[in-house]
Amino acid sequence: MGFSLRFTFNLIIALIWIKLLFSYLSVKLSYFQRHLTPNVEKFNPLGLPENFSKNIEFILLPVLLWSVIKHFKRFDKWMKEIIIISFIMFFLNIITGIINQKAIIESLNYTFKLFVPIYLFCFLIMYNKTTYFEIKKVVFRTIYLCVILTIIAIIFFNPSFNRLRNYLPIYFDGIHTHSYVLVSIFIGLSFKLYVLKKYYTMVIFFFLSILFMYFGYNVRTPLLMYLLYAITMVYLVPDIIFKALILRFLIFAPLILLFIILSVDLNELSSGRIDMYIEKANQLFEFGFIDWLFGKGAGSDLIASDVWWWEKKGAHSDLITYLVENGIVYLLFFALLFLRLTLIKKKANIIYMSILIGGLITSTISNGIFSRPIAAYLFFIVLAYIYIENKNHKQLII
Repeated sequence: MGFSLRFTFNLIIALIWIKLLFSYLSVKLSYFQRHLTPNVEKFNPLGLPENFSKNIEFILLPVLLWSVIKHFKRFDKWMKEIIIISFIMFFLNIITGIINQKAIIESLNYTFKLFVPIYLFCFLIMYNKTTYFEIKKVVFRTIYLCVILTIIAIIFFNPSFNRLRNYLPIYFDGIHTHSYVLVSIFIGLSFKLYVLKKYYTMVIFFFLSILFMYFGYNVRTPLLMYLLYAITMVYLVPDIIFKALILRFLIFAPLILLFIILSVDLNELSSGRIDMYIEKANQLFEFGFIDWLFGKGAGSDLIASDVWWWEKKGAHSDLITYLVENGIVYLLFFALLFLRLTLIKKKANIIYMSILIGGLITSTISNGIFSRPIAAYLFFIVLAYIYIENKNHKQLII
């Protein structure tokens, strides 16, 4: 059993590293970059298809699914409950697919994206508990791999493109996914500084990494997620000066937010999201009772609108997509999943919770980290490390 478990662990980590390593092939160029050569043509000596990294999912999915089923008895109670919730949500997908005459595999797509990284999270914690293996080594090898790949991209790859401007080159699939990967990298590194009690170094690291993300890529939702975590960590620094600064920030934040609301076109600031949400509300008003319960099925979230030049687009909110495509019952189980994932113990851990709440915010106002497997794998690898460290070092539990 020990060998089998260790082999499974090594296989999963190897597959994730391969997925990360070849994710650059799926980086696409915008219309305004059509004069440039894409990575799949310029840096592809093996002649691999551009979706090679995504196809690794066809191996990772059955391996992780088989692992959680085979080792189900080894998981803690809260993990077992999460796994059961996942199977209920899969079943709801099948019902939705049958009702709307959609292909079952298409109906399961979003739930696979959501749960496979969560299975990894549970598996890593179980593996650490069962074998006493220090997963910290693997976590930071994965982080350092991503750092090296990011540097390679900056040196050799085409610039990225976002909101009609060029930004630093990216390695991981797209500028949004790449930014979420950076967030997970920075969370892992900063938490290590926190564990080592290098608080001032951590604060400087936050300042520099936020500047890097803002000026390097300027993708706002991942940045918001990272800011929430950074504010939490700075507040926890055992120095009254930092606590006072954060409290003052929190006092003035509502005033700053009110000023932005009154003086800025929120629809323009949100890249047309307000208009899209109105379109979604109109779509939901046309739903019947069964539609509200089980949704309209895979692809129903995509609508043509003048918000994005009549190109078919989704809600730009994972939660709205869940509601439109899978119904309110599915959305309620997602809420239950999040509560079970967050409130593991009666005494909540503020660091752990701030990271997950940040992730939920991204899925509320965008296609967030939970719907981007490349980023979600690293996110849950780092989260498993933080969970284990907090469990092993009682003084870290807030």
